[in-house]
Amino acid sequence: MALLAGMAACGTGAGNTATTTLSFWGWAPGYEEAVARFNATHHGVRVTFEKIAPGSQGGYDRILSAAKAGTAPCLAQIGYESVASFTVDDVLRPIGRDVLGLGVYYSDAAWQQATVGGEIYGIPVDVAPMALFYRTDVYARYGLSPQATWDDFARDAASIQRTAPGVRLTAFTPDDPWWFTGLAAQAGGSWFDVKAQSWRINMAEPGTATVTQYWENLIAMGQAKMDPGFSDEFFQDLQNGTVAAIPEPAWFASILEQKAPGAAGKWAVAPLPRWKAGGGSSSFVGGSATSVTKNCRTPDQAIEFAHWLSSDHDSLEILVAKAGLVPAAVTADSLPSLRRPSPYFGNQVIADVFRTQSMPTNWIWGPVMNETSKALSSEFPKALTEHSPLQSALKRVEDQTAAAMRAKGLDSTHG
Repeated sequence: MALLAGMAACGTGAGNTATTTLSFWGWAPGYEEAVARFNATHHGVRVTFEKIAPGSQGGYDRILSAAKAGTAPCLAQIGYESVASFTVDDVLRPIGRDVLGLGVYYSDAAWQQATVGGEIYGIPVDVAPMALFYRTDVYARYGLSPQATWDDFARDAASIQRTAPGVRLTAFTPDDPWWFTGLAAQAGGSWFDVKAQSWRINMAEPGTATVTQYWENLIAMGQAKMDPGFSDEFFQDLQNGTVAAIPEPAWFASILEQKAPGAAGKWAVAPLPRWKAGGGSSSFVGGSATSVTKNCRTPDQAIEFAHWLSSDHDSLEILVAKAGLVPAAVTADSLPSLRRPSPYFGNQVIADVFRTQSMPTNWIWGPVMNETSKALSSEFPKALTEHSPLQSALKRVEDQTAAAMRAKGLDSTHG
């Protein structure tokens, strides 16, 4: 904090009572309230928050357009999957040298998510660890326990299919494949690598191949229900118990509670099954950083606020309560909001599961993830409709991603 005080003094000048105003664009619940708390407790720096559409729903396009026009906000909420894309478009300011004293505040996995090519481009706000959401009533009815490994999960999927007509252990949502990338990372995979400004893409690497073969087997045997992601059909299956378990990140808990209210008290959370018994990590889907744009003329104060947002006790209490996020700050374990039982989850303290999950650090996001995401959401459903291998779909996604990288003038190899 002494470092931050020095930065603030350097930015405003000794004895200068003028107020520095920082513009901040984001979409997550609770951000507006956290900003109001900062403004009420700080002098000399004022933050104005503007709520925009979630990134993939138009917010990123707006940030990019503003950056091109020279009118971007000083600060922006950027999902980890898109940090590299914004650096390629020259929107974000590298801040590695400015945050050397802040390394101990956040986990290594969180810093990795905000890093591209060895440079840091944002202060981590949250991580999004995955876990297994499961129906306690369905598991009890068929004598199941939360599965320790994915092999256990596959055996139970086969058992449910044989003994419970109309019920499936899990669902595959082909048009919402982000959880698939999380499982690929958990299996040790990474689709991208960058060295000396040259990108390499490989979606056929061993970790991804493991995940692809696994889900192709479940689909081929009819042991996973096909549901459009986040659809009414999907949440109806989760509400009535015709789908009994689903691998999802921490932020899914609040969505499940809203979309399947009739299942209150019937869901619980367990550690994500591992690919190998007794070892390995969980994984992540989502999470974001507060990034400083190159349009920002007061980066010191911007970093001061970004760190406050991600580490201050009052700020984190607001963000956990409003957005259900799992903070990236390593000091967040003491937050009362993370220790409250959840009535929807049978009074389980679900944060205890999420906060204890180790995270993979090998996964690197690519530089054109908007294009990669669109390709995934299109090619996976196409493959299932045509009864073609998921690996063939991934090959098409890789080709489309490589083409998008070439269109941006990026040096890349793939395959």
